[in-house]
Amino acid sequence: MTVYRNGECKQLAARYREFNMHNLLHVASQLTSYETRCLKVLKCVEGQYNKAFILTMCNGDEFVARLPNPNAGPAFYTMASEVATRHFVREVLGLPVPKIYTWSADASNPVGCEYIIEEKAAGQPLGNIWSQMSMASQLGIIDQVVDMEKKLASVSFPIHGCLYYTSDLRSGCSEIEGLDIMLDKSVMSTVGHRSQLSQSAIGPSNDRRLWQSERHSMKLDRGPWINPVDFATALGTNELTWAESHAEPRHNFYRSVKHPESPDEYRSLIQRYLKVAPYLIPNQPTKEPNNTLSHPDLHLDNIFIDPETHQITQIIDWQLAAITPFCLQRPHPQMLELSRSPRTDEQRDREEELLNYYYKIRERANLPHSNALTDPHLSIRLNPITLVPSCWEREDTFSLRDTLIKLVAYWDQIYPGLTPCPIDFTEEELAAHQCERDLIAGVSTIVEQLEEEGLISIGGMVRPDEYDHARMVSNYFKKEFMDLAENDQQREIHAKVWPY
Repeated sequence: MTVYRNGECKQLAARYREFNMHNLLHVASQLTSYETRCLKVLKCVEGQYNKAFILTMCNGDEFVARLPNPNAGPAFYTMASEVATRHFVREVLGLPVPKIYTWSADASNPVGCEYIIEEKAAGQPLGNIWSQMSMASQLGIIDQVVDMEKKLASVSFPIHGCLYYTSDLRSGCSEIEGLDIMLDKSVMSTVGHRSQLSQSAIGPSNDRRLWQSERHSMKLDRGPWINPVDFATALGTNELTWAESHAEPRHNFYRSVKHPESPDEYRSLIQRYLKVAPYLIPNQPTKEPNNTLSHPDLHLDNIFIDPETHQITQIIDWQLAAITPFCLQRPHPQMLELSRSPRTDEQRDREEELLNYYYKIRERANLPHSNALTDPHLSIRLNPITLVPSCWEREDTFSLRDTLIKLVAYWDQIYPGLTPCPIDFTEEELAAHQCERDLIAGVSTIVEQLEEEGLISIGGMVRPDEYDHARMVSNYFKKEFMDLAENDQQREIHAKVWPY
């Protein structure tokens, strides 16, 4: 379950990016052998972390200019790693990725911020036609996706981190004092690709959660990591270090209207996480390196296809791609996620058939990921790792606590014959958690219903022309939710926890 909060102004500020459009167009005009003027600038639908523009030049060329928002991650490392990663998957593995014409990871450039100018993706987003495609065509797309994953898995690395050009990584070290980066090109264990990778290295994670707010200037362990257990422990140690200096009391109306949530409770939660962290990563099936690169966000709109042949033409959005152990990668692409509440039985059956087909084809392709997914308790083990970074700032201590409580409950099944579980929760803690769970479940049910009926998407983001209607819908259902309260105190709680 997800806890939703208001904070539109804060989110808008995090996405605000000032830059010089004139100078950006000048950079684009220099990309051909002779200068060409930009005739048209079309702003793409803005995402959470990037601004993008389609630039149409006077000679007919079309470029895409993409500028990361301040909330996209650590500016230098986010940009430098994406460029090196895209070069690797395009030039070394031969995957269809848009070519980068020019880029800058230095915000002091004339444009005034980091940027990438790349070729416009050929074809159209798969999301435009997926629901109209035949089952045979959809299965064909899945075959192509598995082929791509097989290529990504063909190169393994003994280290967990992000890929960079060695020269960029060295130049970026000065940003963070004492950063320990493994630059030796021999750190990469590859088959037939060593010559192409001689200019590359594995460096720190650019996961935005490890860098946001005060963390950016803190000396934290951001990798790279040789041992997965070191990674799991580092996440907890980093968060505890931040919490000891920066976590402040704040209201969590799911727990109390009168009493703020204490950072001491949070620190206690992180300390419990650290006690179980060494046990969370599944044993590696072999002694060979099993870290591979994976696409971080493979949803329908990040796959472009030829609408006539249904062949994949481009895979976009490699920002924040990382080299990780198999078990920490997504079990399947987001494009195959099952709907929470399918509108018809036919839709549900089709989605399940597509997902089952994906797992069948992946197993037939002998992808190593399959071994990591055989653990029936994998999600119980890994969820705490996923939730620890920046948990306090996401206002999601409930979810972290919930995963640790579940881990305690299943400990003897997950680790039979091992040491007793090193953490526990008091009856009082469990009772308070259950009350919070009940209230969150009630809000979540309403929020999901609003999305299913096409009224307000989860998260509350709407187009400007739909805002007034969405606000009217929100006010109506907020009143309905408040009217469910049994007394004035509960009514106040219902008003406080309404997410929009």
